[in-house]
Amino acid sequence: MNLDRVNSELAQQISKILLYELKDPRIHGILTVMEVRTTADLKYAKVYVSYMGEEALAEETFVGLNHCAGYVRNQLKSRVKIRMLPTLTFIRDTSIAYASHISKVIDDATAHCAPQEDDD
Repeated sequence: MNLDRVNSELAQQISKILLYELKDPRIHGILTVMEVRTTADLKYAKVYVSYMGEEALAEETFVGLNHCAGYVRNQLKSRVKIRMLPTLTFIRDTSIAYASHISKVIDDATAHCAPQEDDD
């Protein structure tokens, strides 16, 4: 099986598990699986998750996610047919927050520039 297809299928199934089945009280906010990167030998996978919620609870959420990684992996056994399921590590994906920050910086910078008028 192609590694990109494995990553895509893992991302899809992990998203479903996080959304519908995970009931850990440490997990807060809205979680979105952005990407899964699996090693070529399929032993390890980094799951990049976007978090939207209270910033004070973000660290607790990712501690809870990594604590539940074994449960998520166990649920994947019946859903994904590959020779070996990888060990999962959940990592916070900050790309959306970074893009929002850059957009705000650009908006602030352009707001200070008054449109130039031609006095011809």
